[in-house]
Amino acid sequence: MPSTTRVQFRLPDGSDFYLQVSPRTGGSVASCDTAAAVEAVQAMGLTEAPDLELEMSYKTLNDIIDGELSARHAFLLGDIRYTGNRELAAALADLFAAH
Repeated sequence: MPSTTRVQFRLPDGSDFYLQVSPRTGGSVASCDTAAAVEAVQAMGLTEAPDLELEMSYKTLNDIIDGELSARHAFLLGDIRYTGNRELAAALADLFAAH
């Protein structure tokens, strides 16, 4: 992962937001604890030059977050459109599986 990764979320109602993911600064983190090795900040609006841009409906985003829809399945159905880093999109999709 680059030193800072920006993922833009585009929603049809204009409530766009992005996540900026960076290595955690300060303190030591065990190499096996990758979740603690990064920090993510969510901000409303648009970011310049995102590494990945995801476009989906609010319902799709909500269903993925609630675990009712697999992100990978949503990509395959065409419910999520992406521009940018394909490997990053696939890695993010694997993080959100349905229950």
